[in-house]
Formats: sequence, C-alpha cells, structure tokens
Amino acid sequence: MRRFIAVTTLAIALMYGCAQGALWQFDRYQVRHANNELIRLNVSLPELNEADLSKLPSSDIAFRKVNLSGSFQPHHEILIRNRYHEGKYGFGVLTLFVSETGKKYWVDRGWVIAGKDAQTPPVIRPVTNDPIHITAYARIENLESQVRGSLIALPGKSSSQLQTWNAQQSIQTEPIYFDLISANIESYNPAVPTPLPELSDGPHLAYTFQWILFIFLVALAWFLVIREDKRSQAEKL
Repeated sequence: MRRFIAVTTLAIALMYGCAQGALWQFDRYQVRHANNELIRLNVSLPELNEADLSKLPSSDIAFRKVNLSGSFQPHHEILIRNRYHEGKYGFGVLTLFVSETGKKYWVDRGWVIAGKDAQTPPVIRPVTNDPIHITAYARIENLESQVRGSLIALPGKSSSQLQTWNAQQSIQTEPIYFDLISANIESYNPAVPTPLPELSDGPHLAYTFQWILFIFLVALAWFLVIREDKRSQAEKL
C-alpha cells in the first residue's frame, strides 16, 4: 500500500508538471502567433508621421512605416555585434537621430560586413548632421521580445537593449527605435536593410503536444508499475 501511494503521488506530480509545461508553451504560441499577425497587418498599413507616435498605442505603431524629418548625429554611433547576412559575419550600424521636434531615436542603418580581422573596422556609409527625411520601420522593444519567443524565460531577467545603447552613449532616447528603409539622400539608403522578424510561430505548439504526450507516458508507466505490483502480490499468495 505504501508503494502504491508513493508511485501514485510521484505520477501525479510528474503529470502536473507536464500539464504546466504544456500550458506555458501553448501560451507562448498564442502570444507569438498574435504578434506575427500584428506584423503582417501593420506593414501593410499607411505610413505614419512622428506626431502619430504619441497618439497611438504600441500595437498600432510596431512595424509601421514612419516618416521622420531631422538629422543624424554621427558622433553617437554603435556597432551591434553578431549580425549575419547570407552567412557572413558583420555588424548592425546604429546611429542616433534627432527629429525636428527635438526627440531622440536610435536608427538601425542596416548591416555591414566585418573587416578582414579583429583589428580592421568595418566600412560604414558615412552620414552627416544635415537635415534629412527618412522612412523607417518602428520597433517596440517589449513586442520584439514576444515575437522572438525564446523557449526559456527567466523570471526577473529583463534586459533592455535600448537601456544598454543609451548607457553606452550617456543619452536618453524615446522608447521606440527604427530600422531605416530609405532616405531622401540616396547614399544614406542601407545596402543591406535590417529585415523584419521571421514570421514563424516557432516550435511552441509542437512542444505543447510533446508535454501532453509526456502526461500519457507517465500515466502508462504508472499503470504498468501498479499492474506489475499486483501481479507480484498475486503470485505470492
């Protein structure tokens, strides 16, 4: 009887854990799927102006094309490591942009290939602080993390790349950044624009069914163990 209680308790605990894993993965699937649909919708909508950014909720801004007028600040520029294009290692070029209203935004000006070695800097298309008009995709950081949908989320770990960029340059920007699409100065157009996120729902739904399968396997194992115990007891009688 004691063994039956122990085995049953263990089986229930394992099945409960598997059920929680299935619910967690399914929740992540729903969030990622909803945000993928958001991207598909927003990229097809009309372009916004800077004034619209303060009027609309984040979900109506993310991945929309936005027209901005202002100037780049080339003395505030960051190279983002671990960017790849067609299998080649390079960097993302992040440059500060100050709009005509005085607001500051980071603008990702696309990918550049790395130098021939660690001592050789990449060749970056230069910009000046002359007035310019750009069109760019708006990126909202909290939605970005949901779209990426990592398999493991550590509670309490919220690293903000905007905070990191601002800290590196000792400035404060708006909570929106942009991926440059085009500019009215042709030489500013990115040779390799930063692509939109891959519109994939990821493996979360498959992992949901995997966890459900584990529940049935645990139940089957419990049944086999209990059946074997009963058979052993019957043979002893």
